[in-house]
Amino acid sequence: MTGLYNWRDSALHRLNPLIKLVAVLPAILFLTLVTDPWIPMALAIANSIAIMWLGRISPLQFMRSSIPMLFIACGILLSYSLLASSRVTDGSVVWFTLGPVTVYKAGVLYGAATALRLYAMFGVTLMFVMTTEPADFIRAMIQQWKLNEQFGYGTLAVFRFIPDLRRELEAVKAAHRVRGMSGRGSKGKFSERLRRYMIPLLAAAIRRAERTSYAMDARGFGSSTIRTYYRHYSFGTRDWVFLASYWLMTLAIIAVIERFGGMGTLSFLKLFN
Repeated sequence: MTGLYNWRDSALHRLNPLIKLVAVLPAILFLTLVTDPWIPMALAIANSIAIMWLGRISPLQFMRSSIPMLFIACGILLSYSLLASSRVTDGSVVWFTLGPVTVYKAGVLYGAATALRLYAMFGVTLMFVMTTEPADFIRAMIQQWKLNEQFGYGTLAVFRFIPDLRRELEAVKAAHRVRGMSGRGSKGKFSERLRRYMIPLLAAAIRRAERTSYAMDARGFGSSTIRTYYRHYSFGTRDWVFLASYWLMTLAIIAVIERFGGMGTLSFLKLFN
């Protein structure tokens, strides 16, 4: 979440973090139930446009964040197309045969639906992740959803550790290069590199955790039930407008596709057929 967040002065960034989470959760849950490729495709396109337009995320940055999931989706499509079970391909049209491998139309469609469903879930999640600063999300949960403060601020401390550990790792690598430890030959084995990196990183993490605990103790963390906040979080008019608009958009996409017969049977309904 920390690595995907992109700060912008946009409509999505100015929303309450919790309202964005409440907005996308029903769409994600519904995507786990659909079996057709059209609803995931439509939701993925709609959310991509919203992220780039309302979130002011450049198309290049959005594509860079989506590349890992695109590779996973393509792998799922390929594996389902080539290795689909007989339960899926029974009675289906054969598209082509390549040696011992037979590719069925039903297998390709099933793989496409699964790949698009996963990619759409990832795309919907990106709307929240790319426009929500993790610290703001934790603080909003502490204030509005009464998240345990010790757990919440402990999570914030972990988020702050990550950039420090990255810088520490680069410093350790630079020190090894200065000493001629390039990672090649017998010393370049994975276990040896892991040992050389983990010990200084662990020591740095312990030092940082100790300093953080001293700082929190010096500020009287947990000594009083009454807390004051520098920044207060609340739900405003624009938050409710966004929530209603996003839900209406999702329902409209589902209704249009269902009206034209493109919506398949929901997965849990197949249990009763």
